[in-house]
Order: sequence, then structure tokens, then C-alpha cells
Amino acid sequence: MKKNIFFIICLCLIASGFLSKPVLAYVMQSANFRLQQDSINFGGSQGTSTDYRLEDTLGEVGTGYSSSSNFNLHAGYQQMDQNTYITISSPDAVSMLPSIRGLSGGTATGSAPVAVITNNNLGYSLYIRASTTPAMQSSFSNFANYTPSGAAPDFLWSVLATSSAFGFSPEGGDVVTRYKDNGIVCNVSGGDTANRCWDAIGSTNGLISQSNIFNTPNNTTTTIKFQAESGNQHVQQTGHYAATIIMTGVVN
Repeated sequence: MKKNIFFIICLCLIASGFLSKPVLAYVMQSANFRLQQDSINFGGSQGTSTDYRLEDTLGEVGTGYSSSSNFNLHAGYQQMDQNTYITISSPDAVSMLPSIRGLSGGTATGSAPVAVITNNNLGYSLYIRASTTPAMQSSFSNFANYTPSGAAPDFLWSVLATSSAFGFSPEGGDVVTRYKDNGIVCNVSGGDTANRCWDAIGSTNGLISQSNIFNTPNNTTTTIKFQAESGNQHVQQTGHYAATIIMTGVVN
């Protein structure tokens, strides 16, 4: 049985978590032009080189970024001029190996690095979901979604000999507490042990990574580990199995 995972990337720019229409102001206008923003200072210019572009403003006071529970403040000419962006990169497909035998069972694994870059001062959130339930299917059969033994992900992967399952575990510097561990259990503040904290991929968005600061120009990578297993007392129908996984990145 061959198993493949296909990725769809969704990028969402949601300012401060609100879906309402943004309000844009301007400082002055004429019959043909509007001046969106101005600055009273004593200097400033734009400089460029082969690899960089620099815009500077001299003489402003009280500039910078600040926030509260309900507001974000971009104080100063250059702060106001900032455009927020987020990008995600991931492989088009992942092949899980080795092939699983229908009668004797076995385990197949694969991984996908998902890199996120944003210049948003409040960082980003990364979500995962599957397009179907269960996630891993063929034309005639499926692997059940992995079921943790409790509310938290399983520290160790465990599938009954009489069943089959497909699940995942995210790894990286920004993974949320649910996928962190103390070397024994998951969903605790601590480390990020490799190949631990296994969970199901549902059909609704599940938060896997999050940061509260920007990370441009370098990206932050979350590696998604996938695993499928058919127990040695379970008969899995022969076929080509695939899962379509949707990754969604949102600015905070």
C-alpha cells in the first residue's frame, strides 16, 4: 500500500485577530491627490544598495510599536508605513515509507518542513487540518484517525494490533504547549522530544505553532512528522492511500 500526503497552503492576513473591514485615514487631499501620511522632522532619505533598501526619518519623538488588550499603536512615520505580510512554504507532497503489507501490517513514516516568515510585530499562528475524515483514505478503505488515550497527545505512538491509524506530531521552536513534553507526558511546558506527542489530524483547524514576535528575514520551521500503522492482527485492504493536509498561517 502506497501512502501520500498532499498540502494546500492558506495564508490569512487578519489584523489583530479581527475580521472587520479596516478603516484608512488620510491627512490632506486636493482635487487629484490624497496625502496618506506626513511627518514633521528635520531630515530623512532613502538609500539603496545591491541587497538592501533603507528609509530613514530624523527628528521624530515617541515612535515605535506598542499594544494593549484592545489596541495596536504604530507611532511615527516609518511605523505607519509598514506593510504586514506572511509567507508559508512546504513540500507539494510527502511519500510515506515503507509500504505497509495488508496482511502482516507495518509502520510507514514521512515528514514535511513548513516554514513561516512574517514581519508582523505580534507574530503568527499556524494551523493544520485534513480535507476529509478520516484523513488517510483510498478508494475503498481508510486508516482511522489516530486516537490519543486522553485529552493530551500520546507521548508514545500506540496502535492496537487489531486496528490501523494515521496521525502526526509537530516539532519546532514555536510549537504550542500541547505538543511540548517533559520526557514523560505531553501538553506540559518543557522540551520538544523528537518523534513524541502524537495526535489526530481533524477536519477543523488545530493550532500547532505560534509566535508573538516577527521573524523576518529568517523563517521559523515547524516539521510535521506523519505516521501510519496497521497492526499485525489487522487486515488492511490493499490500495493507494492519500491524505490532503491544509496548512493555514495567520498573522496575530
